[in-house]
Amino acid sequence: MDVLTDLLQRSHARGAAFSHSTARGEWGVAFPRGAKLAIHGILGGEAFAWSDRPDQARRVIAGDLVLVRGPSLQHMAHAPGADLVPFGRLAAAAPAGVAARMDFGSGSGDTTTFFCGAYTFDGDLCAGLLARLPDLTVVRARPGSTLRATLDVFAGELLQQAPGQQALLDSLLDVILVQALREQLATDVESAPGWFRAMNDPHIGAALRAIHAEPQRPWTVAGLAAEAALSRASFARHFTRLLDVAPLTYVTNWRMALAREALRGGDTGLAAVAHSLGYASEFSFAAAFKRYHGVAPGRWRARETATAS
Repeated sequence: MDVLTDLLQRSHARGAAFSHSTARGEWGVAFPRGAKLAIHGILGGEAFAWSDRPDQARRVIAGDLVLVRGPSLQHMAHAPGADLVPFGRLAAAAPAGVAARMDFGSGSGDTTTFFCGAYTFDGDLCAGLLARLPDLTVVRARPGSTLRATLDVFAGELLQQAPGQQALLDSLLDVILVQALREQLATDVESAPGWFRAMNDPHIGAALRAIHAEPQRPWTVAGLAAEAALSRASFARHFTRLLDVAPLTYVTNWRMALAREALRGGDTGLAAVAHSLGYASEFSFAAAFKRYHGVAPGRWRARETATAS
């Protein structure tokens, strides 16, 4: 079980290609907040992207992806500090279609083409992943890389009007997200979450995959050390150094995260949730949940439901 895949699948990452823009000459766009993660892909030309300070704008060129972690500000323009038009105004004027196709800017200067997408995530499982990303990140797709190949396919599909296009664009955007996150995490390993660094360790990575594959197993330090092919003492030291938490603390943290998702997601009974997470009974699960969160699971669910409504 790959931890990144597990996080994205369990948090129901959902995205959609919502615009394909061609900008000429002088132009600038202020994008709305709201999405947990926004993605802008430069298909041709160049632009400048920034969050809250134009003097920290990043130049982006064809093949670059801009990841913006919500609820950060996000702007893109032909030059830092250019006059900005709200994205909603441009989108409202765009012809109806599968993906909003927009043409804007003034003058006869260079042309920049780019696409934009937005992602939502249910619950808080991806909070740790997204929290480690900068407000605005530029990921450069190297020529010949799988990410660049996917971007080329995506760009080609945007130029068509064919049956099934939206489904294909959505699927390709999912691929781009995973490839971009993987590229960014691998490029800036020191700033990546501990679990990402640990996944590359042949011993601790094996233990992590086992936890995520079977969170309901009655894990012990000895059992996890066996998965890692290390002694108990060596495994505990190595695990804690890489992830900043003890092995069984990680197990508990992950089970409680899964418990929150199960409770938030519907009317699943406490007994079923307890069984799915390896607790002997509803009562033992309720005690563990209250010990961890300071409130009983039933009351926690009622509070979350009231907040959501």
